[in-house]
Amino acid sequence: MSHLLTPAYYNVPKTSVSFSTSDAALQAIYNRCEELCLSNLDRFGDKIVLKEGAKYNGVWLETQPMGGEMYAARNAEAALGNHLIFMEYQRRDGRMPGMITCRMPWSGLAVHFDWMQGNFFSISALRMYYIIGEDKNYLELLYNSLRDYDNYLWTYRDSDGDGCLETWCMWDTGDDNNTRFMSEGVHAVNNGAFSGENPPEGPGLPFESAEYMAYSYSMRTVLAEICDILGRQDEAAQWRTKADAVQAKVREYLWDDERGAVYDRDRDNRMLYCLSLANIKCMYHGLFTQEMADTFVSRHLMAKDEFFTPLPLPNIAANDPLYYVSEKQNNCSERVMEIIRKNMAGDTLDNSWSGPAQGLSFQRSLDALLRYGHHAEATLIGRAWLENHKRFGKYVQQYDPADGTPLGQMEGYGPTLLGTLEYIAYLRGVDYVSGRLIWNSDVSPDDSDYTQTIGDHVYRLIRESGKATAYIDGREIFTMSDGFRVVTGTDGYVITISCLNDRPTSLSISINGAVYEAIAAPNESFIIEKGRLCPAFSAPFTPPHG
Repeated sequence: MSHLLTPAYYNVPKTSVSFSTSDAALQAIYNRCEELCLSNLDRFGDKIVLKEGAKYNGVWLETQPMGGEMYAARNAEAALGNHLIFMEYQRRDGRMPGMITCRMPWSGLAVHFDWMQGNFFSISALRMYYIIGEDKNYLELLYNSLRDYDNYLWTYRDSDGDGCLETWCMWDTGDDNNTRFMSEGVHAVNNGAFSGENPPEGPGLPFESAEYMAYSYSMRTVLAEICDILGRQDEAAQWRTKADAVQAKVREYLWDDERGAVYDRDRDNRMLYCLSLANIKCMYHGLFTQEMADTFVSRHLMAKDEFFTPLPLPNIAANDPLYYVSEKQNNCSERVMEIIRKNMAGDTLDNSWSGPAQGLSFQRSLDALLRYGHHAEATLIGRAWLENHKRFGKYVQQYDPADGTPLGQMEGYGPTLLGTLEYIAYLRGVDYVSGRLIWNSDVSPDDSDYTQTIGDHVYRLIRESGKATAYIDGREIFTMSDGFRVVTGTDGYVITISCLNDRPTSLSISINGAVYEAIAAPNESFIIEKGRLCPAFSAPFTPPHG
């Protein structure tokens, strides 16, 4: 089995991306992100990995499996290393390390189980299966890993047996310096770390956690997908039943219908009404029903006084009583401010999940929104993110939601870099995800040329004068008007066409000489059936409001 944990065992393709645009400011953003990403590559033992970057000299379960898979478009070996390393050092009881560091030649490679540190592993790990040529041995390895980790969570992290998984310390979620925890007496340093398998006895903790339920939900749904691929349909059905039970518990226990969002509960089962981007994390993992996702997006994500601030995505809603960016910019009571002054760690200016907009939130937001068909909302967030980089050109961990000012000095933060490259691909490029190609062309005045190479295959999207033309290995696949996202097979067969623009848009797409036309509403998706465009799905679109 040990050979399955070695990248050299697998058929890892050479990959690369090239991008050019007539928008000089956007070109500068792309070039700088590519340059800084290269500086985050390192060798940890027998594996090339992509570190989190800036001051984070390691790989974290919270960020780097997901980040590695995003970087597979440029370096598939590092992407695979970012997943195999967590499986290699998984404990026999199923627990994965929260972080892995390597400081040569001093302390060498160190594996940390000090706290859980989130879990953004399962979805990206399954996507790697397609990148490395659908290796069934890798799939069996992944199955065993996810099964054991899910079992660990339910063995240890439901300490009161009520069917809801728990957060045991602030750093379990990666939400460092978070006023939601501190207002309950959880200190940034003293209670930030908590190791072991016996639950804390206070203050406040354990929290009944929507995020930890999301981790289990994604592991169980991915386990079901693995069983589908391996032909084990009965087992797949069992995993889906278990996933459904997690979703139903969250809907009944942590979702508030009146407020339209999920909230954790404290150790006494009292609801903690702090409105945060834990909801986006849940959406990334697919935990929400479509109705729940639509409600959160329309009521909260697009509200200008909550999450659609001048630079979107503060981690805590801008009108929440626990929103905190600085001494001068916060909504906190004097009681909470006293707690903050006493207990916040010293890196508040560049690592606070109480209010600043985090590069990691932008990185997660794209998959979270697209999973539920909210293309137009993702477009608006991506445009705002890229425009902010045009203004400041500084790639740090966090930014002021009020005016987009970079907070902190150290550049090269991986999630910011990768989130930016992903949004460029979303608005002007082609991506390869789970065996399918995704072609994107935003409505914008610039022309661009985006090429993704995977092994011997070249996928290219050329945008000129309001139209985009897709090519596979030099063969034209389709030409379409700007404002749309097309999903195809690797053979070029068109599967779906979705409107990513934020207003009704004229669709014209030419495929093998046949032209299909329609007026598409934001988020509206089509399939081609019997020689015509047929509406397939449409998530409700809510423009920024309030």
